[in-house]
Amino acid sequence: MAQPQLAVQAPVEVLAPQLDLTDVLAKTAAIEELFKTAFIPTDRASQYFRWLDELRLLKQCGRVIGPREVGKSRSSSHYREEDRKRVSCVKAWSNYSSKRLFSQILKDINHAAPRGKRQDLRSRLAGSLETFGIELLLIDNANNLQREALIDLKQLHEETGVSIVLVDGQDLDSNLQNLDLLTCFPTLFEFDRLDYEDFQKTLRTIELDVLALPQYSNLSEGISFEILATSTQAYMGVLIKILTKAVLHSLKKGHGR
Repeated sequence: MAQPQLAVQAPVEVLAPQLDLTDVLAKTAAIEELFKTAFIPTDRASQYFRWLDELRLLKQCGRVIGPREVGKSRSSSHYREEDRKRVSCVKAWSNYSSKRLFSQILKDINHAAPRGKRQDLRSRLAGSLETFGIELLLIDNANNLQREALIDLKQLHEETGVSIVLVDGQDLDSNLQNLDLLTCFPTLFEFDRLDYEDFQKTLRTIELDVLALPQYSNLSEGISFEILATSTQAYMGVLIKILTKAVLHSLKKGHGR
């Protein structure tokens, strides 16, 4: 699967120490918005994408587990955006039933009739996946699925051959085991926090392509790297929150880094 081009933030000009706070907030908001919308490529995400490609090729089901703030959901959404015509990615909310899940998937693939009774939706979805060219269903927050919904997903795979991947935290396996459904999603990808080299590379990418400040900040070197590595524990979500705050404080002081 081709790797995407990262959206690039326009360079931020050097700010005078007495710059109006409104301008500072606007520039910080622009960087914060880019953090939300741009996908920041990492080695971990690339490994995940290759795993998904293989699963689709083999027409198998699997599960993705990992702690919060490591980028599971963002990476899953990006994978879907890169291949929208063949991948559906939805998020399950509290106590999610088969009816709600299948209705959401039908909406996601732009089916004209996404509402109805559970059995109607199930058969409608099963009959639509091949027609719509869908090869993979990604279900985020999978711990919120009712047992009935998980069983229906298992049967949906058996009927259509479409790969189905469940995404959630580290208790997903125990929940599936308790429901006697772990073997229905046999292949595992552990989406952990970034390793040392990946974290350094990611910091360089963020500094050059997202922050794009006029002066080099040396985020991936020396004391700055040590502070970020310690304070974030290499969790992508935590890193983004800290850097957004750091940008605000730095620009308020009139710095260009």
